[in-house]
Amino acid sequence: MQWNEPPADVVWNDWGPARRVRIEHAPVMLFARAVKDESPVYSSETAASEAGFERVPAPPTYTFVMTHAGAFPDLQVEAQPPPPSADQFTGGGLYLHGEQHFTYHRTVGVGDVLEARMRTSQPVAREGRRGPLHVTWYQTQWTELDGTPVVDEQIVSLYFPNG
Repeated sequence: MQWNEPPADVVWNDWGPARRVRIEHAPVMLFARAVKDESPVYSSETAASEAGFERVPAPPTYTFVMTHAGAFPDLQVEAQPPPPSADQFTGGGLYLHGEQHFTYHRTVGVGDVLEARMRTSQPVAREGRRGPLHVTWYQTQWTELDGTPVVDEQIVSLYFPNG
């Protein structure tokens, strides 16, 4: 088993509430620019069509951020949890984004309305080169509203209590 894979006995928290997003063109285009992807398919419907897409596609890692630009209140069917408080992260130590993995079942595109559910693992204590650390896995499953899979994400978060 690699460091970034959850062990078979990892304890998972329950799946969170459904969160719906509508994929809109401007945030997709701006995200592509932010990650330095100059492909015209993200800014032009014509270029997307000429490249074989039915509509403007979202860049590959866009699902990682799309709840920040499309989770409109009117789309939500379940109560949403409050955003994290900065107080959660004031106990010292160092938090790092380890890595992320994506499994695509189809391309995400402008106009999609998708639903996600996320769950987190309980932290797993490990020993690293810098000393003790805690590894937490975040899994998000993005689906169409009928439940058809679109993208699965896994994010690895590292916490070094000694900084």
